[in-house]
Amino acid sequence: MKTVLIIGASGFLGKELHKVFKSDNKYLTYGTYSKNNILDLEYVDVTNLDNIKNIFKKIKPNIVIITMALTNVEYCEVNKEEAYNINVGGIKNLAKISKIYDCKVVYVSTEYVFDGNDGPYDETYDETPINYYGKTKFEGEKIIQSEIKEYMIARTTVVYGWDLDSKNFIMQLIQNLSENKTMKIPTDQISSPTYCPNLAQMIKESCDKGINGIFNMVGSNVMDRYNFALRAAEILDLNQKLLIPIETKTLGQIAKRPLNAGLKVEKISKILNNKPMSVLEGLIEVKKLYDKYKVEQCEEVAYE
Repeated sequence: MKTVLIIGASGFLGKELHKVFKSDNKYLTYGTYSKNNILDLEYVDVTNLDNIKNIFKKIKPNIVIITMALTNVEYCEVNKEEAYNINVGGIKNLAKISKIYDCKVVYVSTEYVFDGNDGPYDETYDETPINYYGKTKFEGEKIIQSEIKEYMIARTTVVYGWDLDSKNFIMQLIQNLSENKTMKIPTDQISSPTYCPNLAQMIKESCDKGINGIFNMVGSNVMDRYNFALRAAEILDLNQKLLIPIETKTLGQIAKRPLNAGLKVEKISKILNNKPMSVLEGLIEVKKLYDKYKVEQCEEVAYE
């Protein structure tokens, strides 16, 4: 039996990973939080080396999965010291202690390590991040590769799914459109929307099989954000007319975005039984959960 420690298990992907590993009795599953204490997790401050040492001493993990990061791209661009301390310094600390315990490390990274000029990208393309968030994630990748003997880097992007506690793109879309609010959506941000439970299953199977290296773990479709929103609104029975197509340059964002991005999935598709899901497949799963939620809400109102 292996012991897995999920750093950031209170987050969107972390919660899903915690659930997936917990359901398999071949693993002892533990997780950490930094702000939201759920699921009986351990508190961790990744900038505090002694804190990390104490957690590893208590749990003695075989596998460490790092989902934790400061991911707000705009915030990272204007708060570079904080972003560095968490996304780079924190990874240095985790890598240092993971190395002592000879852990396999799974590091969740991003398509933002690329500049978005020549996408979609495979795993061999040179990394050229154009914003500070992307630069810190690339630094994290290099730390893991240089310090950890057995590692897997899982690059992903636009992770979506049903989670009332999450502000992922689909949850924002559902909230706004169900309240009859308009949304401005870029037509020129091309990426690979990724269904969160599918991503968790791919990471889990990779750990089961002992897969090492760098892998793109995203959905199978490459598409722009506006068309993704249109497809989602259609499947979720929301008003597509509330979606306003715009160009990224009109948003006035501080941090540059990789526009023509997206990730190729041929490498991971050849290895795993859990294949990257299409946008249609992922959104159908979201619809099932959304419909269930609406029924439950109606039942609550009727009961009251």
